Amino acid sequence: MSDSSETIDLSELSDEALLEICRAAEVIACECPGYLARLLRQVRTFRSYTTSCIEQFPSDAETHLWLAERATQVEDILLQTMIELMQKEDLINDNQQVSLDRLSERARATMLKQVGMS
Repeated sequence: MSDSSETIDLSELSDEALLEICRAAEVIACECPGYLARLLRQVRTFRSYTTSCIEQFPSDAETHLWLAERATQVEDILLQTMIELMQKEDLINDNQQVSLDRLSERARATMLKQVGMS
């Protein structure tokens, strides 16, 4: 993982930022934030893919536009779910940034508790 004091602005959850969230949450314990980040990246990839299909298959443009619109709706729901989860878990600092060090510590503490070391 990168610098443990790093934060990510909620307004800029790029694919790179989502990867950092996955890395920070990557332990044996609960992986919900990382799992949501992976789902969000997959939906973004699908939206991009279906948008490119419009150029490749112009006769199916209406279907692909519909799919892209639905993917955008799913992306919005997943993004809001991720933000709400991080708020519930106190992983967002006062500047509305995801605190990767809090996320890592939470994941580690959960894992240690599960193996009886806390």
